[in-house]
Amino acid sequence: MRFDDDEFFEANTVNINRLISKILILLNLLPPVFVLLNKIHVFTIENIFSLKAAVCIGTFTITDAILVFGCGSERMKSKKLRLYDSIQHFAKYFGLFGSAVILGVLGTHTHIGIYISYALVTFMSCLYYSKRTALLMSVSCYVIMLCSLYGKSVARVAEHLTSRTARNDFLSYAAGFTVEFLFVFIITYSITKRSKKTLDQAMEKNEQLRKTQFEIMEFIPKILESHEVFTGHHVKHTVQYVDLIAREMKKKGFYADILTEDTIVTYSAAANLHDIGKVHIPDNILNKPGKYTPEEFEMMKSHPEEGKKLIESLPKIKDGTFNEIALQMAYYHHEKYDGSGYPNGISGKDIPLCARIMAAADVLDALLSWRPYKEPFDIDTVISIFEDCRGKHFESCIVDAVVDLKPLILLLAEDFKIKETSDEEKEYKWRQRIAESQKKKS
Repeated sequence: MRFDDDEFFEANTVNINRLISKILILLNLLPPVFVLLNKIHVFTIENIFSLKAAVCIGTFTITDAILVFGCGSERMKSKKLRLYDSIQHFAKYFGLFGSAVILGVLGTHTHIGIYISYALVTFMSCLYYSKRTALLMSVSCYVIMLCSLYGKSVARVAEHLTSRTARNDFLSYAAGFTVEFLFVFIITYSITKRSKKTLDQAMEKNEQLRKTQFEIMEFIPKILESHEVFTGHHVKHTVQYVDLIAREMKKKGFYADILTEDTIVTYSAAANLHDIGKVHIPDNILNKPGKYTPEEFEMMKSHPEEGKKLIESLPKIKDGTFNEIALQMAYYHHEKYDGSGYPNGISGKDIPLCARIMAAADVLDALLSWRPYKEPFDIDTVISIFEDCRGKHFESCIVDAVVDLKPLILLLAEDFKIKETSDEEKEYKWRQRIAESQKKKS
């Protein structure tokens, strides 16, 4: 199963629950219609039966609406995601089974012919793109309607509407109903199977396109690495740190409504572009072995603006969602939560969430990585620095995520060090030779 399948079906369940809930509200029109038809003598339905039906249908539809709309609110989703998902799955079967039971109860009345109407429930189940749900509802509707038909037969005998026994009357109805059921079942299963296959094909093509686009994004660090090895390594590291931090935040319940699986994957891919603006920084500054002068640092501070300009020319990916996130990461990842960052000095939640996470990943890697002008900090010092920056450089929930990820971050940093130290030392020696050569010429 692909990364976004579960997320798609969860969202589809919510949307179809809401659609079906709105349809079910129309059932409340049946009792008034029964009363009206009884009054104009179209057929006889006791007012007490209509009243009971009104109470039952009203209670059912109100309960269903509370489950779907009340417990299915965005507020509930953001606070208690697991409970939200469980309620939506319960609401799916509550609506479908409830509809079938109401139709079955109505069908026990001798003057109400339900017949093929139960097929509406099985056809509605097809909207969930689940063969299991469609099969379950088809069989359940069949059993419920058989019970309804038996109740109708008993009532027909009691009202002397047939000379047959209740058993024989039931069997005569059940035989024809079973034939109807077989046709409905075949149609329901065929629709579900075909729609699921079509959906899978569409999702497969979408996944292939997504992978191609993201593979292109992952090529960016290699380009940067050929330009300057430290930036290339740094970008690859931050991609993984962004993924870790975002997942930990979601696990802890922070921004759970925003940090869906699809969003986290997009954040990670977009992190490949956060330093793309450095390609416009002069090599003599970017490849300088030591610390920058104030003038050089000002030049380096222009890379967010340069990155923004480059990403604005990028063709749309994922309907432009990826582009927007990549642009925000590139442009805002040096902003600080207290407003003391650059280029705009914005603060708090005015900084996009993706950029707030990117900023933490950026600093995290900078502290843990070796540079020609500094040794890497140990993990305890890094965690201490993040704690000191709580509410200043970083949002508190992001600091919490980094602190709880300490063991994983340490493992990743050690792995990076083992794989990349040799390349970085060669790069540093190469820079030194260039610097010494330039000094001799001057």
